[in-house]
Amino acid sequence: MESHVKLAKEHGFTRVPFVIGDGEYGEDYVLVEINQKNFTHCKIAKAIAEEKQLIVLSHFKGHTLAGFGGAIKQLAMGCASKGGKLAQHSDSIPKINTIKCKACKVCAANCPKGAILVGRKAKINKNKCVGCAACMAACPYKAIFSNWMASFVPKKFEEKLAEYAYAAAKGKENIYITFALNITRSCDCIGHSMHPIAKDIGVFASTDPVAIDQACLDMLDKMENRKVFRKGRYMLHYAENIGLGSRAYELVELK
Repeated sequence: MESHVKLAKEHGFTRVPFVIGDGEYGEDYVLVEINQKNFTHCKIAKAIAEEKQLIVLSHFKGHTLAGFGGAIKQLAMGCASKGGKLAQHSDSIPKINTIKCKACKVCAANCPKGAILVGRKAKINKNKCVGCAACMAACPYKAIFSNWMASFVPKKFEEKLAEYAYAAAKGKENIYITFALNITRSCDCIGHSMHPIAKDIGVFASTDPVAIDQACLDMLDKMENRKVFRKGRYMLHYAENIGLGSRAYELVELK
């Protein structure tokens, strides 16, 4: 957590308190019941789950797995605990690299469910593991990992994003602000600078995460006279079907 707070300060995030919503190792979360196709419950960061309203700031851009990222992806990944992020990308059981593992027992000490046994090497009891990923965060040798692509199925990933977004927004009256500027092919999580691939559109605001994502896509298609991001559109359809929001919108332009 200390390294994240330090990095935030280095990038100028000092005007408001910087809070790690799911705790030191991803152990602070609330199971939000949704009873949907892929998840019955979602692991939402406790500090976020307990708030009645969020201002969700997003950067509209491309994304390798989701097709594009906007309000829905920000809700889904940004509000999930570490284990929730793991569950969206793949199965929620981490794996141990036995070559890197030093049997130091740090992972076992930080496992809230006692799911890790340490002999010559650490071993995860799959029947006890809840996928919180606290062990991944705590391991000083980076010996615990998840293969994010192991069970990746395009439409299923989009469904999981929509369901986690639904859980993060459940019971809240959120405000969504999306910056459709410096639109790049890949996500901001890529650790290097990228050149924009389309014209700047502007800043969008809404109380509906589905509508704001749909509006950004539509405006981008119109301005570029082509579908810049072809993947991810099923996510909007699915999100609408589960009640996250509506793809219909009225665009009011302010100058």
